[in-house]
Amino acid sequence: MLVFWVFLLIGAAALGVGAVREHAQLEAATRAYLTELHISLGLTAALLLVAQILIGVTLYLMVESGGPRNARRMIGFWLRQSIYLAFVAAAVAGALAAISRGEQIFFWEYPLPFWDTGAPQAAEHAQLAHIIAAYAFGALAVLYAAFALFDRLSPASDKALEPPAPASIAAMIADGLAQSFRFFGATAFWVQLFLGVVSALLLAFAFAGHSVSPGGSNFGEAIYWASAALAIMLLSILFGYRDMNAAAAIRSRPERYLAHERRMAFWFVGAGGFVNVVGALLSFIGVGLSVALLIGKTVSQPPGIAITDPSKIIRALDVFVLLVNFSLLFAHCIGVGVAAWLSISALKARHQYVVAREMARAQEEKSAAVVAAQSVAEPAG
Repeated sequence: MLVFWVFLLIGAAALGVGAVREHAQLEAATRAYLTELHISLGLTAALLLVAQILIGVTLYLMVESGGPRNARRMIGFWLRQSIYLAFVAAAVAGALAAISRGEQIFFWEYPLPFWDTGAPQAAEHAQLAHIIAAYAFGALAVLYAAFALFDRLSPASDKALEPPAPASIAAMIADGLAQSFRFFGATAFWVQLFLGVVSALLLAFAFAGHSVSPGGSNFGEAIYWASAALAIMLLSILFGYRDMNAAAAIRSRPERYLAHERRMAFWFVGAGGFVNVVGALLSFIGVGLSVALLIGKTVSQPPGIAITDPSKIIRALDVFVLLVNFSLLFAHCIGVGVAAWLSISALKARHQYVVAREMARAQEEKSAAVVAAQSVAEPAG
């Protein structure tokens, strides 16, 4: 579900940029910039949609059954399919409109193959279909977010709270999960804190050089993407600290975290993973822009000729920004990995807790049946 929410967020960002481009009074250069940003965000969301489909197919093949199909699960399932369908319709219609107009499509400043059909009338119809499908996607996304929030705040439950598992087994399960949270939470916290301090120092030097000799690209400079990724990593560090401190609470009150009814017990793990995914995307864009800038300057330097244009010289701040984006990308990837591992560990621990609880209940029923049989047999004897 994490990939789905990132897809939904980037798709909403593409929709917002497209709406501003369509309805605001803008200069030609700003409109062209927003057009390229809109297309790049849309293609990024399309790649995440493909990843979501592949993950869904893999989980379907690995897991035989996804549990009972209650009404809420069916509503959520069909809302997601409607979102996918609206997004695909918007993407296809937008691509057809660009092809009909003969426009070059760029993906984060990289040109993609295109065909010029020279059909302006078809371009108008395709653009209209693109707008309608895009707004349908936005409406469905808002509806699904409201439904998911309602489902989280008011979970469906048709049975009373289950009795807890035996204390010894619950303590053993909670101890293993607490060790994972303690170790991996501390790893993410300290690694991200160290890389954050180093990145902040390098970014300070880069900003000092940038104020002296600025330079940019169409989507803004990589130094600003690095700044955004660093700001997001500050939030990720807080989530890592929360993971580390959750170990004591899991040991002291295992039923609060492991019981089936506690659906929001590990909300901070998913939230931290989502934050790190967003930070990884921002830093990845920064790395791409930095590498493209360095390659462009290297290729533009003729051998054996002195360079008089300062914008074609590889500066120290260019290297600093590249190092910052690389370190932030590495730190956010660690955060994503830790969140995924802790989510899997929590699911496994909750499954073990439920199994232990069911076994204890079966044992109690068996003991009650034996006692009842003995009480019936005693008068007969």
